[in-house]
Amino acid sequence: TGCMPNCNFALSECVGVECMYIPILSMCVCMVCILFSFAFIYVFCHLQTIYSTESRIILIAPCVVCVYSYIYIFVLIFVAVNVQEGKPDYDHAGLHRSTDPGTSGFTGYHNQRMIANKNVPAGGELFVDYGDEWFKVRENELGAVPYRRSFDRVDKFLKKFKKISLKHQNSNNPTFTKDLWDVITARANYPSRNANALPLSFKEMQSAQSIGSAETRLPRSIRDLNWLEANGRCMDNIHPNNSTVAQAGRGAFASRFVPDGGTIAPGPLLHVPNRTALQLYGIGEDGARDPARRIGMQLILNYCFGHAESTVILCPYTSPSAYVNHATGEKANAEVRWAEDGTPGHNSDWLEESVSSLKWRNEIGLSLNFVATRDIQPGEEVFIDYGPEWENAWNKHVKEWAPPPDSENYASATILQSDSTIPLRTPDEQRTEPYSKNVVFYCHYGYQPGMPEGEYAWMDEWGGPDGLTLYPCRIVRREAVDMPGPTGAVETFYHYAMVMLDEDAVAELGGIASGIFTHVIPSGENHILTYVPRWAIEIRDWFYSKDEFMENSFRHEMMIPDEIFPDAWKNLRE
Repeated sequence: TGCMPNCNFALSECVGVECMYIPILSMCVCMVCILFSFAFIYVFCHLQTIYSTESRIILIAPCVVCVYSYIYIFVLIFVAVNVQEGKPDYDHAGLHRSTDPGTSGFTGYHNQRMIANKNVPAGGELFVDYGDEWFKVRENELGAVPYRRSFDRVDKFLKKFKKISLKHQNSNNPTFTKDLWDVITARANYPSRNANALPLSFKEMQSAQSIGSAETRLPRSIRDLNWLEANGRCMDNIHPNNSTVAQAGRGAFASRFVPDGGTIAPGPLLHVPNRTALQLYGIGEDGARDPARRIGMQLILNYCFGHAESTVILCPYTSPSAYVNHATGEKANAEVRWAEDGTPGHNSDWLEESVSSLKWRNEIGLSLNFVATRDIQPGEEVFIDYGPEWENAWNKHVKEWAPPPDSENYASATILQSDSTIPLRTPDEQRTEPYSKNVVFYCHYGYQPGMPEGEYAWMDEWGGPDGLTLYPCRIVRREAVDMPGPTGAVETFYHYAMVMLDEDAVAELGGIASGIFTHVIPSGENHILTYVPRWAIEIRDWFYSKDEFMENSFRHEMMIPDEIFPDAWKNLRE
């Protein structure tokens, strides 16, 4: 039957490591439709150890059978990277800072796609590549996790091992190979990355000699679908789209019928014992954070739950639940409830602990469920009641809101960057149609101290993800070139002359004074790149100029109903 348009995902206990899974049909490579809110993407990964005997949590996705389970979003496993992360889209669902008070109340990043880059078996775990550095800086917590090159070294070692075993094993010494392997593994029990990359059994060592040491770990990353059906929780009962509620941005919509009392989405939680951890502060004269200058709260607060009598903040980190909006009365068709006892990743005894005890809980251990309070039809938007405190705060924000200065001229640089077919404006054109003040151009350039000033012709190898350092630049001129396009027909392309901004020009933008820009041409030097193609020019928003950073942004947590909030956590109660 092939892959469904929206692949089914599930949350469940991990086979070994906290990581992602996707089951898809054999020989079927489908787009993994994970629509993450970008604000969460790299925050909640808590990899503990490799093939631990402890239970972990994973994301699993069969394409045909709706399987259910539990999630830890985005954790690398070096063994079998089978998913490629794409860039998210960025827009604010038609809202604009000049007219809409809700613009800065949600992240513009959304719809980050993940593409399967190899066939993934049904029940197979999803892996993306965090890079060796991710493990290196966490060695105290995770131990000596093997790097990719660790497996390469083991593979070379196994080739030498095979030669030795073939030379010495015979009818007089039939167990030589196993005996030698037992000696090696016994001596390799010290915590090194290479030792930890060795096959985990004699049988896997034999298999590794033909398919590679990393590949022998694959069977350990596959869950039985029957087990998943019995133990998981469905993640794709809802999907995001533009909300039916004004100013809300995006909302969560039912992908299929959900009966009254049915679980709409799981909500494993990151617990924050003290909400002040999400406080934003201004910068003092010394360039350091000034505790006396509280300027607001982080955007993630809008995606978290709290209580008026507690400092505890609880942030769900499953992607669909981030889109569930507020409604009251009959319009609210769902509510949050604590996960049932025995749910992986939920410790109900924590609900009886004090807030001070929660501070010592460094692992994920709490989970909510979003549950339907009546039958929900396919395509219907899902709502929960955020509570009267939230609603009063929102109404106050709308009443007092005023558009920021010059907001009518704002245009997102991310949206400009997304359409490379539009010619960039020359200095003359910008006199009558200037770019928004937040828009800054960047060029790849290999500046070295003492480098002669002048013009340098662009070279394609300078660009791309692994290209030269990006420097802020400005358009000098644009030239049209007619040449065959992808279809063979003659098309008009443009290349540009770009001047690198020196320290004085960057200081006018606020980059030098605030210390947020380091790659910049010295004051007074004139460096120009010529024949620069449009693809090699990046358009970005200047630091802290996106909608999410506006000073009059709405920030307030959703409120957990008092009847389910633990009394032990009410540390602000008089």
